[in-house]
Amino acid sequence: MTTEAKPAFYMLAEGPVPIILDTDIGPDCDDAGAVAVLHALQSEGQLRTVGMMHNTSSPWGAGCLDAINVYYGRGDIPVGTLEAPGFLVGEPYEKYNRIIATSCHNRYPEGRSVPDATSLYRQLLAEAEDGSVVIVAIGPLINLMHLLLADADPEADAVSRLTGAELAALKVKHLIVMGGHFPAGKEWNFEMHPGSAAYVCANWPTSITFTGYEIGAAIPTGARLLAEAPDEHPVRRSYAAHLGEEPTRPSWDLTGVLYAARGAAPYWDIVRGRIIVDPESGANGWVDDPSGPHAYLVEKQAPASIAELLEELLVREP
Repeated sequence: MTTEAKPAFYMLAEGPVPIILDTDIGPDCDDAGAVAVLHALQSEGQLRTVGMMHNTSSPWGAGCLDAINVYYGRGDIPVGTLEAPGFLVGEPYEKYNRIIATSCHNRYPEGRSVPDATSLYRQLLAEAEDGSVVIVAIGPLINLMHLLLADADPEADAVSRLTGAELAALKVKHLIVMGGHFPAGKEWNFEMHPGSAAYVCANWPTSITFTGYEIGAAIPTGARLLAEAPDEHPVRRSYAAHLGEEPTRPSWDLTGVLYAARGAAPYWDIVRGRIIVDPESGANGWVDDPSGPHAYLVEKQAPASIAELLEELLVREP
């Protein structure tokens, strides 16, 4: 007697995966590393970047993202930013994004006139095919909360007659979140804005995969980037400014991009269920459920092997 194999929790479609990256680029250099990996995988034809969103109030995040995109020859990628003031600004949250934004060519060197992330989300999703977009969130989930709470555009013909939540349900295929500590614990992205983490995890209308703290923490990368990339490389400069004398950094955010482009196999297994996030502390728990709407990654391939792969992607030149 044979049993029919269950379909993968996150199934890759034919052709490049359309991705929106939502990042807090600035506090940690692994966000810059994730952008580099994204560009390398796009050059392989495995994904297509629909847009990028910055999710802190720092005026330098959008310019930093744009500068990296320009370096890779993709300066036309739409970039949006959080408009709300006072969230993760100043030291230690701007360790390198100001350096890159103010010294490398980009559209936003002074942090002005950057599109609002919520409005740009609505535009990009309205233009996308139904059920196609994969969002990779590698920072606090405040932009995604704002999207879910967004009313329908009063100028319906300009964007969409749908609310933000309706657009997400119609246009997004899957959400990938670098956040949480599994099966239970605390992690920085959730701790920085617990309310949005709790709200998005409870109300997001599609399936979600979490790549938790423990996954990226076991995968140190950056050594080859620092040793081999040219001095003007904005991602190399980001790692150098953040790391100081440290040789590597965990690959938390890089794993989210890799999973988006290639899925879990052969790198990870998944556990399905449902996450529970405390809106006061950001601590997360987990309820196992083989049919649950959420999943988290668990180690399968040796972390050193994944680190070798990510290092190779990090040093790919445009």
